[in-house]
Amino acid sequence: MATSKETIEFLRDALALVPEVSFRPMMGEYCVYSAGRVFALVCDDTLFLKTTPATLPLFRDKVTRAYPGSKNTAQANAEWLDDREALAEVVSKTLTSLPPPKPKRKPR
Repeated sequence: MATSKETIEFLRDALALVPEVSFRPMMGEYCVYSAGRVFALVCDDTLFLKTTPATLPLFRDKVTRAYPGSKNTAQANAEWLDDREALAEVVSKTLTSLPPPKPKRKPR
């Protein structure tokens, strides 16, 4: 089941306080970026945030995965989706806990 455009619009509004947020479609689902860094996935109309040892205790459901075989993702707590400030705070903690992105290789 692919994620609906309505869900993406809802999440775009919920993540309005996150700087430079963007959604990129991938096989019917979406990767969510802030300033070019992936911090979440949207699968089957559900927001999954990346987790780190520093952020995992914040999640109610610590074992949910975005899709079979995915790593380090947990479903966003429902109350975060109704509270922009809380969601932005969790995303900020997530982004500061993630390793920096690898530099892109120069074409040959």
